[in-house]
Amino acid sequence: MVEEELDETKHWIDMIMRCQMLPISRMEPLSQECSELLSIIVKSIVTTKTRMTTDNH
Repeated sequence: MVEEELDETKHWIDMIMRCQMLPISRMEPLSQECSELLSIIVKSIVTTKTRMTTDNH
């Protein structure tokens, strides 16, 4: 769920930048942070799934 919400947030931040609704200088740090958080969450999910499969064998 967190991954989906971050992905959607990133989408809307990108849309705001493309449409120039706000200055890119203001949105770029938010976009970067969202990407970093998304990366952390995805790695956590992969690690958890890997550990779950390893523990079940």
